[in-house]
Amino acid sequence: MAFIDEQRYVTAMLGLRALGQGHGLEFLQAINSMGARPGDGLWRVFSGLGQAALLFACGLNPNAPPSLQVPQAFNVLVMALNAGLLYKIYRQWFSAGLAAVGVALYASLVNTNLYLRHLLPYDHSLFFFLLALWLLLTSAPRARLRRAGIVGVLSGLSVAVYPGYFMGAALLLVASFLRSPGTSGGAKPSGFVNGFGTVTAQLAALVGTLGLFEALAQVADTSYLASSRYIATTVTQGDFREGFSFIGTYFWEVEGVLGIALLLLFGAGWGLSLRLRPPVGFGHLSVFGLLSASFLVWLGYAVAVYFGHALVFYGRILHFFVPFVVLGSLVALQWLGDMTPSPRYVWVGCAAVASMHFTAFVLNYQAVDYPADVAYAHGIWDKRQATGYTITACEPRVMFYRLFGPRIRNQPTAATPRYELVNFAYLYPINGYQAPTLDARRVLISVPYFMKYAPYQFEGHNPRERALLQTNPFAFQIIEAY
Repeated sequence: MAFIDEQRYVTAMLGLRALGQGHGLEFLQAINSMGARPGDGLWRVFSGLGQAALLFACGLNPNAPPSLQVPQAFNVLVMALNAGLLYKIYRQWFSAGLAAVGVALYASLVNTNLYLRHLLPYDHSLFFFLLALWLLLTSAPRARLRRAGIVGVLSGLSVAVYPGYFMGAALLLVASFLRSPGTSGGAKPSGFVNGFGTVTAQLAALVGTLGLFEALAQVADTSYLASSRYIATTVTQGDFREGFSFIGTYFWEVEGVLGIALLLLFGAGWGLSLRLRPPVGFGHLSVFGLLSASFLVWLGYAVAVYFGHALVFYGRILHFFVPFVVLGSLVALQWLGDMTPSPRYVWVGCAAVASMHFTAFVLNYQAVDYPADVAYAHGIWDKRQATGYTITACEPRVMFYRLFGPRIRNQPTAATPRYELVNFAYLYPINGYQAPTLDARRVLISVPYFMKYAPYQFEGHNPRERALLQTNPFAFQIIEAY
């Protein structure tokens, strides 16, 4: 666990334990103390049951890395489902080969895979959104209102899992209206009536889902809506001045040439999508409509950041928009393929680029070490072993990590050997760098602090802090104690 938000998973597991003991109220209190993410608490029950099985069968400590591989495996499953849903979505407009290329490009990106190791809700929220979008795109005329209700429920679940993707619910409402008969083709005034009817049904289901979570929160003597309003006021880490430039900076510094190429292809594809007619059928949404809606959602968010100082962009927020960047790129790639004698060469070239990009990511990602994991591997399982903590970020107000504990639940631990830990904390904010004091003690382990990996620097640090992380030798160290 490297990010503070990952501690919310522990809260969910404590709630699950209470539920297993028959304390339903404690369970509701736990999932409603996760920062307006009660849906994440409910959804994590699946991985929590897997950990519980390992605890009863093998005695594995649920807080230790061997057991935490279960929720990480759950992440992999959800990411695979997201890739499958994206393939289905891309197939609405493109051939099987080009849709597969789109999935390959998406799956190769650093942003796509960055959160795989972490107990964070972003991909899980994205799963409910993509499932809702696919159902919306494939609904039949007779099932219009019923499908709209399902889409509304799924969009509500997406928000309840991670409130940062609230714009997904708005995007689905716009897409639902644009897809209604007459609104996508612009033929009949009755289409607008149908569009409003569909949107109303979807909105009612969305409000009903969020209302259900509010009712569960009220049972636990709290308020989901109040928590959501409070969380919205805390989104201030980062730099408001990056409202419009963040996406370009991120794609260049994190994804490199491929990232910039995808942004340029998106721009070209958005314009070219005017020429791409939707398939004949019940109110099929044009790719131009979906790209326009996603761009407007991004633009609205950027305006709120730059002018309103109400939100901030992070890599995890761009995570929501990446599927649409790839979608726009596919339009441009289809046009490029049509301009060449054999489109297959274009697809193979894109697949090769995706493969190389993903390989580079894997090599860099595997080289990243996290303080708590390093301490666990070194046998530091008891908090009494830590005689002191040193911070080199010139900022004493940091949140320190917790030790995982032993591999086996209730395994006896000792207070020795003892160590001093350097940068055993989430370093935020960073005001500078102060080298640790050197003395006669040996430095047993020294690894680069995980945030030296550039993609992590876009999860709340402003440009100045990112520069400090890049230019100074921040490291996690284990030093022998006196």
